[in-house]
Amino acid sequence: SSPTQDSQELTDVERAIETVINQFHCYAVKGQKEYLTPNEMQELVVQKLPHLGKCVGPLEEKIECMGDPNEAKLEFGEYWDMMGDAAK
Repeated sequence: SSPTQDSQELTDVERAIETVINQFHCYAVKGQKEYLTPNEMQELVVQKLPHLGKCVGPLEEKIECMGDPNEAKLEFGEYWDMMGDAAK
């Protein structure tokens, strides 16, 4: 990218990506910030993605498939993939 572009305000897409990343870190409060537990992911989905409607069911199934809510960990890449699947 050019120096002019670097000094400009973030684009809508860049802000959206930044928000997705920030929300991950806001909800990854127990233990390490690099992971979400199933409970943290469930809380994020309920509070921040209430309008995905038809996708909430499949997201909940994926969260349940993570295993023990106290032991399972969802890395950012997996979270990103889930968000992409939900947005389809």
